[in-house]
Amino acid sequence: MSCLYGSLARSGGTLAFVGSGSNSETNPCLRCPTRMPHSLRASESVLVKLAQARRPDAGLPTKGIPAGVVEARRGCWLGRFQVWPVVQRELRESARRSANRRLRLASAILGTLMIAVLVTTAGGPEAGLGSRLLGGIHTLLLVVILLVVAPLAADCIAREHREGTLGLLFLTPLNAGGIVAGKALAQGLRDFTLWLAVLPLLTLPFLAGGITWFDALSALSLEFCSALLCLAAGLLVSSVLRERHQTIPLAFCLGAVILLLFSQFVMVVLIVAWRGFAALKDLDWNFSMEGVRLFTGIWGGHGVNAWHDLARASPVLARTWLWLCWTNPIIAILVAYVTLRFAAARLRASWRERIPSPRRTNFLRRYCSPLFAGRFRSRMQRTRDLNPIAWLQQYSWKARANKWLLCLGFLLVGFTSDASLERDRDSIHLGLLLVLGGFYLFVAVSGFVEEKRNGALEMLLVTPLSPSQLILGRVWGLWQQFLPASLVIAFSYALSLWRPGIEDLDLVESERRVLMLACAFLTLPIFATYFALRVKSLLGAAALTVLATWLPTQFAGEAVLMFTDRPGLLFPLFLLLGYGAGALLACLMLRHSLSRRIYSF
Repeated sequence: MSCLYGSLARSGGTLAFVGSGSNSETNPCLRCPTRMPHSLRASESVLVKLAQARRPDAGLPTKGIPAGVVEARRGCWLGRFQVWPVVQRELRESARRSANRRLRLASAILGTLMIAVLVTTAGGPEAGLGSRLLGGIHTLLLVVILLVVAPLAADCIAREHREGTLGLLFLTPLNAGGIVAGKALAQGLRDFTLWLAVLPLLTLPFLAGGITWFDALSALSLEFCSALLCLAAGLLVSSVLRERHQTIPLAFCLGAVILLLFSQFVMVVLIVAWRGFAALKDLDWNFSMEGVRLFTGIWGGHGVNAWHDLARASPVLARTWLWLCWTNPIIAILVAYVTLRFAAARLRASWRERIPSPRRTNFLRRYCSPLFAGRFRSRMQRTRDLNPIAWLQQYSWKARANKWLLCLGFLLVGFTSDASLERDRDSIHLGLLLVLGGFYLFVAVSGFVEEKRNGALEMLLVTPLSPSQLILGRVWGLWQQFLPASLVIAFSYALSLWRPGIEDLDLVESERRVLMLACAFLTLPIFATYFALRVKSLLGAAALTVLATWLPTQFAGEAVLMFTDRPGLLFPLFLLLGYGAGALLACLMLRHSLSRRIYSF
């Protein structure tokens, strides 16, 4: 029968109408329902009732689905979002990656080293050893969560955009909510395995003594909230941006800001419950640092060495903290749910490639073009004539915007923060250096890794450019990218030294720090480019770059101790010798590898 309307097909828990006459243009029965036989109309009504009985709140979907295909999904939320296919796909893909196994092994090794350092450097009473061990392992887990969870989640959806597989996912019965929920669940299971790798080490603080169930509940609650918030931050960034060199740094910064705000929220609730809202008038920089110490579990002042010591200060603090331990996970779940809904809406609206609208084009032309176009064009032309590789890293408006936004952020933090104490100023400068070093390291390593993956390195190697020009252009471009932010930190640190009462010994130590940082700034791009070329893993190349940048400092210190107890001018001499020899060796090996096409995929 040529105008057979359809047959009921059951596959994978779904109901669908599948028939040869599903197209209304070729089947006259679909163009005119009155021409449909009575038996077929009766069978259609039966199938509609069956589909609605399968999902009572949904009829036959017609918008956005081809004619003749009608699907009724399951009534539960897991069936509606279809998360299990995405979860299975992600877990199978991650199981084939050796980097995940190395990451779990590295987490366990770092935890073991942390315990060894805390035990060997313990100077307090033995009764507080358990509290110090728990605080150290808890802080290590928070750092791992910030450095691993947010960056890994930041590339899960953006990678689908770059590889062009997101459209294939939408051709299946999956929807945007199911894709985001499946990605989040798979990333959460992967992060849970990292926590399981460190779990055996968490028994040592309990064996050392001085730990109660109050401390264990506090650590578990804060770690769960941190992992969930960092996961939400990574998925949010991944749904907005696509490029890997943009998603990972932004996810790290957003995760750090969210954790900082969350720690301040916890501290504000404690202070208000203890002293009332009037106590908020006297808040200063020390209040923020106390919130961070409470969040990480590293307390050393005010007689508080562990979370259970809050009961000594006040029973109100203990009750409020216990209430926060049960309430914070609920708040984190709500924040993650709202973030996932936003990410799903963003993914639903942006998964198709669209032509830029006139409004966006006018916005980019007005606000993202150089103010002095002629001067900028001539300067870029000179850079391109001297070295095209350095020009490639500066011609994009996004690269220039990131360069000056980072400089502006350092200006605001370095010169507007109210830090009257020397310890607070050192903490601010250390934080700025860590942020700058993280960005500098990631951009230096990830750029070459991405060029290996997308084939751009092969195109550069067949050009008339020599390996020396490739190396010099890459290093020169990185220097130009991060030089303004580095000068802001150096100027802020120099201003902090111009204060009355500073001793000559402090000035000498400060000069050594400045020299070490300057040498590290100049040589880090060389080490990063070499290890990014020879090492396949991004994390492995970053770790080896940090090690290569740190070794010359240790060499200078040990060499000075071998010759004399008074460093004098020998320390700067050995420091320059160490960094110079290391950079020269890395340049020669890098040039040899590029000339012989020796690099890892």
